[in-house]
Amino acid sequence: MKNEMNNLHIPGAAIVITQGDRILFKKGYGFADVEQQIPVDPERTVFRIGSVTKSLTATAAMQLVEKGKLSLHEDLNTVLKDYKITNNRYGPITLHHLLTHTAGIDEKIYKRDNRQSVIPEFSTETVKETLQMQETIFTPGSKFQYSNAGTGLLGSVIEQASSQSLHDYMREYIFRPLGMDSAELYLPQDRSNLAKSYYYDGNGYQTIPYSGIIFPGSGAANMTPVDFAPYMIAHLSDGSYNGTSLLKPETVQLMHAQQFAVHKRMHGIGYGFFKGETKNGIPTLWANGGIDGFISKMVLIPSESIGIFVAVNATHPGLELHSKVVNAFTDKLLTEQVHKPLTPVDGTIDEMKKLEGQYLLTLTPENGWGKGLRLLSSYPYTVKALDGQTISVTGMFQNEGQQSLEKKFVQVDDHFFQEIDGEEQLYFHEEQGNFYMTGPMNFSLPRISFIESPPVLLALYVIPGIVFILLSLVWIARFGLRKWCKQSHAISKIVPIMALLHSMFFIIQFTYANAGLVYGYPAFYQFVVASLPIVSLAAAVYLLFRIGTAKERDRWKVANSAAAVLSILYTSYLFYWNFLSIHYS
Repeated sequence: MKNEMNNLHIPGAAIVITQGDRILFKKGYGFADVEQQIPVDPERTVFRIGSVTKSLTATAAMQLVEKGKLSLHEDLNTVLKDYKITNNRYGPITLHHLLTHTAGIDEKIYKRDNRQSVIPEFSTETVKETLQMQETIFTPGSKFQYSNAGTGLLGSVIEQASSQSLHDYMREYIFRPLGMDSAELYLPQDRSNLAKSYYYDGNGYQTIPYSGIIFPGSGAANMTPVDFAPYMIAHLSDGSYNGTSLLKPETVQLMHAQQFAVHKRMHGIGYGFFKGETKNGIPTLWANGGIDGFISKMVLIPSESIGIFVAVNATHPGLELHSKVVNAFTDKLLTEQVHKPLTPVDGTIDEMKKLEGQYLLTLTPENGWGKGLRLLSSYPYTVKALDGQTISVTGMFQNEGQQSLEKKFVQVDDHFFQEIDGEEQLYFHEEQGNFYMTGPMNFSLPRISFIESPPVLLALYVIPGIVFILLSLVWIARFGLRKWCKQSHAISKIVPIMALLHSMFFIIQFTYANAGLVYGYPAFYQFVVASLPIVSLAAAVYLLFRIGTAKERDRWKVANSAAAVLSILYTSYLFYWNFLSIHYS
């Protein structure tokens, strides 16, 4: 642990391992507060567990299913009281869809968090606003799309079915019965035991401030690692802990079973748990979480009644550490090999080459503010055919951290591939004339052309912005030179106006707006700054009109026309990616 934490620049971590009805191992490493040199104590240090909260929210929903207050497969509009889901243009959304991330609700990034560390008591208003602004993007139940907004809706459904806030419901029916005394959805008022989180900038650790999330059920839970142990024990003990029943045994089985998978041989997802296996083939259930730099991972091994929880107070390298901890533990204690030998399906190199290309994983919305993040935060995967049975895939994989790795896969069923000496699975299928690769982090990734690749899209965003900055500087230099030389003939003022408007927008957008997106924009940015390219476009159209109707000869005609056309094209590009005050989608 010490070596890996040093190598990955992780200041603090905690591990808790359970077996049966007891804690087998618990230990803290490093510091919860680097500045004050406060060590991590798994019994006292509170960590934010991020999206592992979703498993707790799923458990709460299934309790209400047991009580008859919710149904897995009925239209949710039958139980929603304060609002209805009206933008579900592809069909009704059910509890099953929310629990499996297959509801088709567009992702929510804009104004998802706040800097005041405020978590709403009830999520009804924020969920209602989200559903009104964003339509569904595919038929519910047809594919997996990880969704904070979907689990946010799930939390609101629980609130309306129980007539309690999600926090109060969890405290009464999950936290208190299991003795999870430190657990809550709100950030504690007394933060003396709350760990700080950090990122490493090359020179040292920098503190990441706490933020609030508008969807409590998606990632707001905080607790000590030891207090998470009873939750794992209950799920590994037919729903009971120390004589207290959390769920019925048949409900636990339902949550742990495969509830959705694109291909029958894929691990898929249950209710509140992803399914997987250890390197030696033992089935697992797992969930990851990340918020404000905190990274957590839960892994359950039902056949051995073992639960593993790892929490760290560092950014992305935390996932890599979690994988190393789980693998180290299972390699030592679970030595039995249960992997069945891979039986390759005969194919041809030509068939494999049909799968080649670049596939793109995006975690950004298709509508509203945030669509443009695809240019900055997409994850490409490159597929290459090695022979008639084997392909290589280079990209980022769920349990390997934020590093790009090359893995080799062999075809064991039609278009279905299993990683050689590993747990990853891939399935290729065609949909509406395009190939999709399902597997990395359970997403279905479309195959993209060169023009759709992130570097090209980013270049089309950055290069014109830089060009307009240079044009502005050139005009300023020309203007200064003319004044110094006391030249009297006029020069066009429209081109520098266009260039200055685009330059101002690009600099503000690139330095402020991308980072501030998750917290929302002030009205001045939305309606003034984000409208600057639109004003530039109007100036460009006026300039082209003047050039087209001018009778006198202008030696700068070609250059001015090119600048105007670039302004029009660039504004159109920004409009398509929803960077402007008016949106394409």
